[in-house]
Amino acid sequence: MLFKYKRLLLACVALFVLITFCAAVMVYKTINDFKSSPAIFDKQVYSLKYGENATKVIEDFSSNPITKQINKIYLHFHTEYTAVQKGDYLVDGKKSLLDLLKDMVQGNVVQKIYPTFPIIEGTNYAKIMRSISKRKTEDKTFFKLIKEPRKLMVEIFSDDLELLEFIGGPRENFEGLISPATYPMYEKNPYMHMFRKGMLRQARILKKYWNDREESEFIKTPYDALIMASLIERETFLDDERPIIASVFYNRLNRGMRLQTDPSVMYGVNPIFIGRLSKVHLLTDTPYNTYTRSGLPPTPICMPREQSIYAVLHPSKTDYLFFVAKSPSPKDGHAFSSNLRAHNRAVSAYRKNIREFLVSQHENADENDELLVAEEEANASAVGEQIASIKNEEDNAKSEEKTDVISVEKKNNASVEKKESLKKDVSGSNSKKSKNKNKENS
Repeated sequence: MLFKYKRLLLACVALFVLITFCAAVMVYKTINDFKSSPAIFDKQVYSLKYGENATKVIEDFSSNPITKQINKIYLHFHTEYTAVQKGDYLVDGKKSLLDLLKDMVQGNVVQKIYPTFPIIEGTNYAKIMRSISKRKTEDKTFFKLIKEPRKLMVEIFSDDLELLEFIGGPRENFEGLISPATYPMYEKNPYMHMFRKGMLRQARILKKYWNDREESEFIKTPYDALIMASLIERETFLDDERPIIASVFYNRLNRGMRLQTDPSVMYGVNPIFIGRLSKVHLLTDTPYNTYTRSGLPPTPICMPREQSIYAVLHPSKTDYLFFVAKSPSPKDGHAFSSNLRAHNRAVSAYRKNIREFLVSQHENADENDELLVAEEEANASAVGEQIASIKNEEDNAKSEEKTDVISVEKKNNASVEKKESLKKDVSGSNSKKSKNKNKENS
């Protein structure tokens, strides 16, 4: 009988040891999986909402009730993993549940990738709206207000009306007012957000450089600066050329010369201009034709970058009046000249490079010669006024050298004229007296 009890006791001890061993193995395996095995979830992004805790995370990731309890017990002794933060977290199939909890404690939320909308330097409002029309993106607020531009601008600058006043108040034309950048398209009002961010940024850039600008009688308002900046933006690819081109424009305005900038002519023909300028384009008058009209065009012609705005308000000091591209590549920049003769040489060099480029590209020279002829005709008609201006300057210089001689001659002529007028007056009075005497005698 005693022997039977001993056997039963040994069996119970053995069973207990076996159960304990199995439990230990299970606990070890569960904790090991908790630490190192990839966490499995039905979605790639796990959202932890406000008020939810680490226990809720374990409930969502663990399907086995025993596994849940073991993980909860583990967290009970490791409270450093319990102070989780709300947000969206990436479940990439590589991180363990403990790794995810570490992310949640540190707040390493997943960065959601939004589609973007690029506004390229030098693009214009018409092209932006054409791109918007091709996208199937909803924004009821934007499409409603875009029909009333002034209301849209007031809405955009509602939190900073002084900044709106700085740029001249609400306008009907958004040209030039949006800073070039790549903007994220958020779910709610994506275009409204883009216009607000872009316009506020452009206005602040203007204000930043306006206060310490080099004053000019031709740039009286920040909007004037934006207009000239848009011309510079379309003229050069190189940042170091922008202040030089600004100086050319200022020098021409100071001399009463027209700006004669092709991009403005193109904009006047069509904001979405395609093709090449011809002599007809240059002679057709529009508000933006700087060959037929003096001064700045009425609005910007594109969205200028910050460097162009800076160049307008801080131009280089030069005596340049002309510039022309050096080659077909915009990276080669421009040749700048102070007089017409040097400019003509630069134009000839440019045309030679164009012809060599066309030959190297095996293009039809006859078709491309039309462009060269058109440029030559446009240049001839454009510089006619400049030649007259230069001749006038030479005549003025010669007249200044003869100032003394002319002044003496004028004095002599004046004295002669006075003597002759006195003689006439005397003779006239004598004749009147003789007539009166004759009347009395009669």
